[in-house]
Amino acid sequence: MAYQTRTREVTKTRTLGYDVIPLHRPKFIYFEFTGLRASTPHWVFFGSIEVTKFVNTSYTKANYETASGSSVLKEPGERFTSATQFPSGGGLTYGGATAQGGATDPLYTDANGVLKGVFYLQSNTTYNWPITTDGVELLAKDTYDVNKNESLSIGTALFRGFGQYENYWEWTETENYSVWVDPPRSHDDNSNDNNTMSLYYNATDDYNYYTTSWHADIQGMTSTTANNSAQNSVSKWKDSWIGKALGF
Repeated sequence: MAYQTRTREVTKTRTLGYDVIPLHRPKFIYFEFTGLRASTPHWVFFGSIEVTKFVNTSYTKANYETASGSSVLKEPGERFTSATQFPSGGGLTYGGATAQGGATDPLYTDANGVLKGVFYLQSNTTYNWPITTDGVELLAKDTYDVNKNESLSIGTALFRGFGQYENYWEWTETENYSVWVDPPRSHDDNSNDNNTMSLYYNATDDYNYYTTSWHADIQGMTSTTANNSAQNSVSKWKDSWIGKALGF
């Protein structure tokens, strides 16, 4: 018995630091504005850019909160970065903007002055917003411009986000490790060890009783069998009897 040294390849990493992500990544955001003018058209702005066509008012708060972690509503990733309005497909329950007149028309508050739904924060070369410590304003208003002084119905909310890249170095190297290996066993039919054990085995062919004696040492085992009724000795193969002797 001995330890053997073997080798294997392992992958290792080392963190080198972090870089702040400069832009908001694509994300679905649930919003709800209350206290607006009832049954009135409104436009939605995000960071001073009109984004009404990226809003879908069919979604409820329950739709958003009960969506699974694997749902695209919770984690869209890069699936919809080419979308020019609220995206569809990818497992979304509701797709496409829900403005009454079309994707570029305003959204209407309900009879209680509530405007709610999901906004898709796009991130591509056309639509993108930098991450700032002050956050980005989500604005709903009853006029098609960002000038709040001309509006009679306004709702605002502040969205903040933060992200960072992890920089790391990855490499592969070879390392040694030890394993315990048992040497192969060998059998010596000429063993002179006198440790013996007698077992009785009821043969199934003629119901004669056989006495099996076996000798064991670290090298192996031998066995002989005597037929008690016939009074003559016969030799048996060692391997065919070891299992019976040990399992008796």
